[in-house]
Amino acid sequence: MKIFSGRLQIIEKKMRYEPNYIIYKQATRYLNKKEKTELIKKVSHLNIKHKTFLKKLTKWFDIEVFKTAPLIWQDIWLYNYIMYETNKEIKKNGLIAFYEKHAFIDNDIEFFRKKAEINNQNFNP
Repeated sequence: MKIFSGRLQIIEKKMRYEPNYIIYKQATRYLNKKEKTELIKKVSHLNIKHKTFLKKLTKWFDIEVFKTAPLIWQDIWLYNYIMYETNKEIKKNGLIAFYEKHAFIDNDIEFFRKKAEINNQNFNP
């Protein structure tokens, strides 16, 4: 954000990943191998950029886990994004952009290493 002549102007930076991909990737981290394989089979035919992807994903994955038992505390942002910011369309700003910038790590090994560092645990893949 920058302030020009007394006005607040929000300068949006493009997101690197699609919002649906971020939610899908984080959701799969909550599942065991069998559940993950089943979910991949169910969503493999869907276009991840399409607005119905998130609706179908939430049908097969309980998003309440983002709120009740988050892997990292920022997962509550995903829950709030899904519940309050995705009424008719998938937006690439707001909480999902903030989550991508501050908490999202695409690589699973790096994610769990960072999570272990936060929790002061040793991690050996």
